[in-house]
Amino acid sequence: MPKKTEAKIKGLVHLNGKIMPLHKAMIPVMDHGFLYGDSVYDTFRTFSGYPLQLSAHIDRLFHSAKKLQLKSPATKKEIMAQIFRTLSAYWKRFKKEDVYIRVILSRGYGNIGFDLNLCTHPTLIVIIKEIPTFPKKQYEKGISVAIVPTLRNNPKSLDPNIKSGNYLNNLLAYLDAKKQNTQDAVMQNYKGEITEATTSNIFIVKKGTLYTPSLESGLLKGLIRTLLIDIAHKNHLKLIEKKITKQELLHADECFLCGSIKCILPVTSCNHKKIGSGKPGPITQKLMRLFPTAVMECIREEYCLDS
Repeated sequence: MPKKTEAKIKGLVHLNGKIMPLHKAMIPVMDHGFLYGDSVYDTFRTFSGYPLQLSAHIDRLFHSAKKLQLKSPATKKEIMAQIFRTLSAYWKRFKKEDVYIRVILSRGYGNIGFDLNLCTHPTLIVIIKEIPTFPKKQYEKGISVAIVPTLRNNPKSLDPNIKSGNYLNNLLAYLDAKKQNTQDAVMQNYKGEITEATTSNIFIVKKGTLYTPSLESGLLKGLIRTLLIDIAHKNHLKLIEKKITKQELLHADECFLCGSIKCILPVTSCNHKKIGSGKPGPITQKLMRLFPTAVMECIREEYCLDS
């Protein structure tokens, strides 16, 4: 339980069939998600009360779980139903329809050891809380990033498309960025190719063409990344997925990060050097204008809503 002096996070949790406030949700210390990071998760948000790309996020959760030989105690439809029940409870309590959602599937309670038979009941958690806010100034003026010494995990060591509860690689990179007094880190692979930021995919622009690191570079196939590629194609913006070098990033005309929570966030400085003009560029701004319409189109299609 939090101390009285600590602010409670406004959120609800669906845990073991019950919906409860965040501060009352607890798991055993012998849960393997806690002991080993032996868990998977997916994070997304709602727009106008509807979870964006919900089916794709739950598909990705199950993909991650399969890679860890982790069986879900609920089907995809049952998890979605849990999400909507928790959303409804959140709305009744906090009167906010746009929220942050995290679904976690852990190996569950069991004795110490790696034998999968030690854990017979996986833990399934749905967290719904306030959306982390990024200052408006960051969207208007951009953020600073640093290309850090911490390398992205080699895909042969840990597949970047397994969204596991072990996030130390990203955390160490973020700490590197903070040491350099920047707001986020960009990680390279062992070949020195750009992969992604700590919780985001990355795009650059050079001479009017969009570039984003190819999946072979070793990065998460982000769902907002996929949506932006679709937006670019539909709006006749030239886009190329390729291996991107540190120098190409440093000499780009524009750069931005993208993710399910931050959406599109301009980057205007890398390694304390201006990118382009040092302001969000025209293509970045165009994508930021197109994004809300594309989001609502996705929602209308997934939930069969009238235009």
